Amino acid sequence: MSQKIYDRLINSHRGLQSGVIRDVLLPAILGDETDGISYWIGKDLARAFPVSSTEELCLLTEQLGLAHLTMKKSDHHQHLYLLDGPLVAERIAADHEETSFQLEAGFLAMETEFQVGAAAEAEVVGRRRKSVEVMVQNDPVDPDHPGEQAEFIHLTAKK
Repeated sequence: MSQKIYDRLINSHRGLQSGVIRDVLLPAILGDETDGISYWIGKDLARAFPVSSTEELCLLTEQLGLAHLTMKKSDHHQHLYLLDGPLVAERIAADHEETSFQLEAGFLAMETEFQVGAAAEAEVVGRRRKSVEVMVQNDPVDPDHPGEQAEFIHLTAKK
């Protein structure tokens, strides 16, 4: 690991351990497939911690150390989220164009799928200096083919 990467991660909000896994080890193992596999890892993360509401999704996203999450707008088939906060700003500042938010996109897609009961896909649609916008689009609900089902967890706010 280079001194530059070490210095950035040891002083980050994520810390060295989390930063090394996300920014050093996963790309070293996955290579060119990092973005695609990170998206599916995000979906699996959502399967481990499914929540029933947007409010809980925002809380869980922060508790998992992914970002501060805000729902910017939503209708029956589209949901626009804003990821921001110190973690996001640090990751973007470190490597603006290369910083991937595919894990977060996959996570939001799967959580949306659980909440609306229909298949959903997500993509990063906006990137600024300190924030990222993710658009989640879901298919119309088909009563004959409901989306993946989940037993929702109950969150506890930190004390």
